[in-house]
Amino acid sequence: MQRLLNASLPLTFVAALAIASQSFAQANLLTNPGFEAAGGSYNGWSTFPGNNVALSLPAGDNIIRTGVAASKIFGAFPGCPGPGGFNVSGCFQSLLAPTPGKLYRLSGYSYVSSADPIPGTDTCNKNRMIAKIVFFNAAGGGSEISSNEVVIGDGNSIRNQWNAFSVSAPVPPGALRVQAMFLYLQPACDGGAVYVDDTSFVELTPGAAESNLLANSSFATSLNGWTTFGNALYDGRAFAARTPAGAAKLFSTFVLGSDSGMYQAFAAAPGSKWKLDVYSLTTCQDGPISGTNDNLGLAKIVFRDAANTEIGSSQTVIIDHAAPLGTWTQHVLRSPPAPAGTASVQAYILFVSPTISGGAMFIDDVLFRQQGPTDVAPGTPAASLWLHQNVPNPFNPSTRIAFDLPQADTVDLSIYDVAGRRMATLLRGTVEPGPHAVVWDGKTTNGGTAATGIYRYVLTTSAGKLAHNMVLMK
Repeated sequence: MQRLLNASLPLTFVAALAIASQSFAQANLLTNPGFEAAGGSYNGWSTFPGNNVALSLPAGDNIIRTGVAASKIFGAFPGCPGPGGFNVSGCFQSLLAPTPGKLYRLSGYSYVSSADPIPGTDTCNKNRMIAKIVFFNAAGGGSEISSNEVVIGDGNSIRNQWNAFSVSAPVPPGALRVQAMFLYLQPACDGGAVYVDDTSFVELTPGAAESNLLANSSFATSLNGWTTFGNALYDGRAFAARTPAGAAKLFSTFVLGSDSGMYQAFAAAPGSKWKLDVYSLTTCQDGPISGTNDNLGLAKIVFRDAANTEIGSSQTVIIDHAAPLGTWTQHVLRSPPAPAGTASVQAYILFVSPTISGGAMFIDDVLFRQQGPTDVAPGTPAASLWLHQNVPNPFNPSTRIAFDLPQADTVDLSIYDVAGRRMATLLRGTVEPGPHAVVWDGKTTNGGTAATGIYRYVLTTSAGKLAHNMVLMK
């Protein structure tokens, strides 16, 4: 399993959506973000424990992205934990009075060396390094209100190169302090170190809020307003919610052919177009979907006629075993025009367990609305780089992948399996600005046919990389 493909993308789909719709201050809020002060130091940073947070300098490891120093963080071996426990080392900076209504983004570059790698591929049960944003309800001490994190180094990391990472989180009500943190989690007595350099912590201004038809779209205290089935429950734990006070937790019914899910329904007319926007999470803190786990989370728009018969739908995968662990990920599904005979439309969130596996998915901040004539639709040139969800998805035998370019650029569009192996290259070369689309017929570079499973398509340009998951079903 190659999970770093998520963490190493300078612009994941989530980041691309955020940057496309936000203006943000360029000022870096961190002191000494490149660990360069006084020729190399942690000035401005709080560290713990001190003997597991070091500097990479030219006279030592000499793993430095820019300047004269980088951060090196590793495990605490004396008395390292046995089963069920873990040690933590790392560094952080605190800022008081985060601005209500803003988002904060922590980004930078991480490095795992083959000279001191993290062993194993089980992210949750082996050593891992995370970048984390945490909001607290007091200027000192206090309780965590909400957080978001991203794995920036583990046993799946691509070694011997600097990989970009980025994680963002909205300011919750009542937040009096925010911390930008780099934490090395050690649940086993394993070796390994992670280097960090050129960090940034900035304040973002979200775009204008969109109208939302959904009742209780952020799950304030319950799932009231939603029709639920199977195992769809309210969860009020801080780590489980993107925005307080809660989220929806979905997991398997443990009965073959019986899904868990939730939906809301609205009147709709033929020809109308709809948008479903949802944040999803799977996390090591509760039921991670990783490794060979084949559970799927789906966002789905369903059209029904006057007899309540389904007459059309579109869907996208929002959680699978290749999803980044611990990170809230945004997904946007736009429907084609509602078919003739449409009387209603339903916004669904589904948890599908094909082989009765454990694991859980968390959902928060869901938006559903009808698209108007001025909305940006799939295939419309955008002001920024954009990669659309493939259609259809899941698919067999072929699917269409569309993207928009703001300017002429050198482009690579390739397909990868969940282990990070390149399966096919669909496009490589200079492409003119505007909307473009290619079709993947499920064929691999060597002329074979790809097996049933989850694949990731990655668009690479000079501006960065965008990626989506898709499912091939036979």
